[in-house]
Amino acid sequence: MLHFQPFVRIYVVRKMESHDFDILLTRLKDRMYRFAYTLLRQSADAEDAVQDVVERLWRYRRRIDPNRNADSLFMTSVRNACLDRLRQKTSNPIDRRELAAIDQASPDDFEIRESVRAAIAQLPPRQREMIHLRDIEGYPIPEIAAITQTDEANVRMTLSRARHKLKQIIEQSTEYGKTY
Repeated sequence: MLHFQPFVRIYVVRKMESHDFDILLTRLKDRMYRFAYTLLRQSADAEDAVQDVVERLWRYRRRIDPNRNADSLFMTSVRNACLDRLRQKTSNPIDRRELAAIDQASPDDFEIRESVRAAIAQLPPRQREMIHLRDIEGYPIPEIAAITQTDEANVRMTLSRARHKLKQIIEQSTEYGKTY
């Protein structure tokens, strides 16, 4: 009779070194800032939030496993830092300011981009956050669920509602689809 030995897996957890951290940060820093700006709507606050996150993650870099999804850790940390900042504010945490300078584009592209950004700014914070992560940053649904600490079904539902509301806002602002 054959007896099978149980298969034991041994995982070697590699800790993140300075070089790994620098590479990851170089790849994610713009994405982190855009996400923070989407949530905070102020450039200086977004920069401060990202800087705080980078400092905190740098101190704990040796505890970060680069084999696991470090992107999600960085983006979740940015999200949490922004939410903390929003909770600390006493007045309206989200203002409707226009975005800062936009890359060179034709006037038509500029108008379209601005109208879409203005429409996104009118969404509730949770919908705006999900739209940013999915449609601007291109994160897949499972990663968005991990970043926002919710389940995938909730992410899909929120995205669907946000897109429906965006369509309504854009139609109202441009009088699209009206007959004369």
